[in-house]
Amino acid sequence: MSRILVVEDEEAIAEGVLLNLARKGHSAELARDGAEGLARAGERGWDLILLDVRLPEVDGFEVCRRLREAGDFTPILMLTARDQPDDKVYGLRLGADDYLVKPFDLAELLARVESLLRRRAWTNGATSADASGPAREPAGGLAPAPAPVPARLDFGDYWVDFGTYEAKTRAGVVQLSQKEIAVLRVFAARPHQVVTRRELLATVWELPHHPNTRVVDNVIVALRKAFEDNAWRPRHILSVRGVGYRFVP
Repeated sequence: MSRILVVEDEEAIAEGVLLNLARKGHSAELARDGAEGLARAGERGWDLILLDVRLPEVDGFEVCRRLREAGDFTPILMLTARDQPDDKVYGLRLGADDYLVKPFDLAELLARVESLLRRRAWTNGATSADASGPAREPAGGLAPAPAPVPARLDFGDYWVDFGTYEAKTRAGVVQLSQKEIAVLRVFAARPHQVVTRRELLATVWELPHHPNTRVVDNVIVALRKAFEDNAWRPRHILSVRGVGYRFVP
């Protein structure tokens, strides 16, 4: 049973989310504002945090920022009524792992919850000393999960530590989000090869058939801002028009 913290001040939305998470077998608890959300998140032991952006007391962006600065890397799915790309990128840069725009489809919310929980389990298993066995091919016949990669990736003037989520970026040493780390794992396992957006959706988000690949592009934008001297003329994370991306260490 997964423990999920829901930080949401809209009563109707909160009740619906809690009810459906419980029906899926999860243990979900509610915090009604940002301050309460921060306090409850500090209890640790959560497997996922559903975090609304527009919250009283402390907004969701600030909650996310404080948690990441405190070393809490519990996966965060942000729920927002804002549909501006800058807001989405901002949330991802602060350390959120995914976002969903209100009003959202309940089935999509539950699918994203299950995806983040599976990704957390995969990440924990990959870093365990006894982790072994062949990689599972994701649904849809797309590329398998990334092969094992070194604990540290060095490229250009930068480095990434996959164990601590720390990275040397243009802004100095920072903590990357779970999604940023997962995308870099894929790139590190397949240097110089073209990785399609669909492959990234399948291996990182576990949504191989989702029609919208913008979430992938948003993470790429964030990574380029972190590691490229000129995001418009990248040296390391190159675009392959109409297909996806190619990583050049």
